[in-house]
Amino acid sequence: MTGLQNMSGEKSIAQSKIIGKPVYNPNGKQVGTVSDIGLIPGESAINLLVKTIAGTTLEVAWSEVGAVGDIVILSKAVEMPEVKVVTATSAATTPTPVTQQAAAAPVCPKCGKPGTWIPQYQRYYCYTDKTYL
Repeated sequence: MTGLQNMSGEKSIAQSKIIGKPVYNPNGKQVGTVSDIGLIPGESAINLLVKTIAGTTLEVAWSEVGAVGDIVILSKAVEMPEVKVVTATSAATTPTPVTQQAAAAPVCPKCGKPGTWIPQYQRYYCYTDKTYL
């Protein structure tokens, strides 16, 4: 990490100053936003945890960070996962999987709405009437 400085000339960067910063590849394409700093137990490695624009989390080694200022610029490009675009028509025609519990949910005798399965208590619950079925 020698020689790496942020834009104000300081060598150390506080975690609070880097989380939330946008991350860019060297070619200027946005990768995502820094969501956290990751440490590997038993090693001195530091990683940036980046929430990508595709919605996934990517680990970037601190050694691959080229500069930090108002943005984070990587020293080498990272592979970006493909963003899956869902259109309104494809979402409407795709059937929603139904679990066996949802299909067999009992109906609340007071309000007539289906109960919600609460795994912790192994029972169905009606949120409208605040009672177990």
